[in-house]
Amino acid sequence: MHPLGWIILVLVIVGAVIALFGWDRYRGSRKAPSGPSAAAPTEEAFIDPETGRRMRVWYDPTTGRRDYRPE
Repeated sequence: MHPLGWIILVLVIVGAVIALFGWDRYRGSRKAPSGPSAAAPTEEAFIDPETGRRMRVWYDPTTGRRDYRPE
C-alpha cells in the first residue's frame, strides 16, 4: 500500500472513533451541587419550534450548564 494510503486510512479510523465517542463525551457529566441551584435567567430567549412557546435560557456558573425553561 502506498504511504499516502496508510495516512488516509489512519485519518479515517481516527475520524470514526471521534464521531462515535466524541471529544466532549464526558463534558457536563459533573454532578450538580446539592441544595439550591445558582442558575439565573439570561437575556437570551427564543421560540421553541416544536411547541411554539417562548423559552428563556438559564445559566448556572457553578456547573457551566445551560437550561431552557418556558417563560
